[in-house]
Amino acid sequence: MSPPPLLAVGYVARAHGVRGRILVTPFNAESQGLERVQVLWLARDGQAPKQHKVSRGERVHLGYIYALQGLDDRDVAESLKGSEVSVARAELPALDEDQLYAADLIGLTVIDTTGVERGVIEAFEQAGPNELLSVRGPKGVSLVPLAFLVEVDAQNRALIDAPEGLFDLDTTP
Repeated sequence: MSPPPLLAVGYVARAHGVRGRILVTPFNAESQGLERVQVLWLARDGQAPKQHKVSRGERVHLGYIYALQGLDDRDVAESLKGSEVSVARAELPALDEDQLYAADLIGLTVIDTTGVERGVIEAFEQAGPNELLSVRGPKGVSLVPLAFLVEVDAQNRALIDAPEGLFDLDTTP
């Protein structure tokens, strides 16, 4: 079965308890409404996501705890650790007109405030409490704090207000 349009929302941090529940850490700490989803899609090591029906979900201090149908063994739950967790877009809470999900930024062209095209957003990274955009440009990959994002314009470009020299740093390994 091919999955519906999905949005990555977090990862399996660990098993929780002895009944096979999992603790999911969301990519966005302020995420809301994920306790109501009915299906989680879990993917590991570049494999295709697998569907898991949710028996119960609840918000907790560290994220979300889910009981998945057919999963009642702690060892099996622990084997899911590190899996990326995605949810069908249709199950996510509706956004206001001026909002978008952070994952929707991936693939957008980055323009700085002087109008210079700097690259394309490839991914997100965490550095402590900071969320970073990984931007691939002509000089390599630059890590740009999400806080520098000013807006997404009418042409679906990400306008970044970055300090001079930021895009001259190549963080490509």
